[in-house]
Formats: sequence, C-alpha cells, structure tokens
Amino acid sequence: MKLWLPNSVNYEAYRVDKVVKEYDDRLMFGRNEDTGDWCVFVRMPSPADPMPVFGFGDRIPDSSEALERIKEGHLVRRKEEIWSEIVKSQDAHKAGLEYDASEAGEESAEMVEHLMRKHGKSPIIKSFSKGGE
Repeated sequence: MKLWLPNSVNYEAYRVDKVVKEYDDRLMFGRNEDTGDWCVFVRMPSPADPMPVFGFGDRIPDSSEALERIKEGHLVRRKEEIWSEIVKSQDAHKAGLEYDASEAGEESAEMVEHLMRKHGKSPIIKSFSKGGE
C-alpha cells in the first residue's frame, strides 16, 4: 500500500490531518494511492506502512465529520461506554426472551386445560355457590 501526499498543499486535507493528529498523534489523514480514497490512517511500528482505518471515498470530509467518525469508532477510548451498551443490549434481549417464555408457558397451560376440559378430563374442579348462602 502506498500513501499519497500531494506536492502542493491541499488545505482541506491539511485541516483534517491536523484535527486527526490532535485527537491521537498516531493517526494521520491522507489519500490511499492504491484505492484513491481519502482515509484516516494509523501509524504502525516500523517498517510497516500506515494502515487505513476509516475511508471517506473520493471526497475530503469536513474536519468535524472526520473527528466525529473517529470518536464513534475509537475502541480504546470508548471501551467502557461500548461495553456498557453491549451489556444493556444483552439485558434487554434476555428480558424479552424471559417474557416470551413466560407468555408461551401460560398459553401452553391454558391450551392443555382447554383440551382436557373439552374431553371431560380437567383436573381443575370449578364449583359455583348456589346463591344466597
């Protein structure tokens, strides 16, 4: 992979690169010569080439858009928040499963009771008082 940096200064790309580096000095913004896409790269230990982590296609994004995208995807800084979101999602899913299982159990019991009563085999005796007592 090759990283293309323009010979003349592209001020839009320069502003995005500056914001990206201020967020994390391991990051940089440039154009991926292999694909032609503008990307945020992370510097890898020598001698490895920088690795693209976010692509923006053939357009240079606004610096605030690039920064927002980096913040959303930055696992190291957001790990606790992401972990909390995952746990909440799992808890909600489990609660939904428990509710569905409870509903299914009640429906099954009602169906079994209905079929048993239909065939005169209900184990539940229902008696009604003879009014007035």
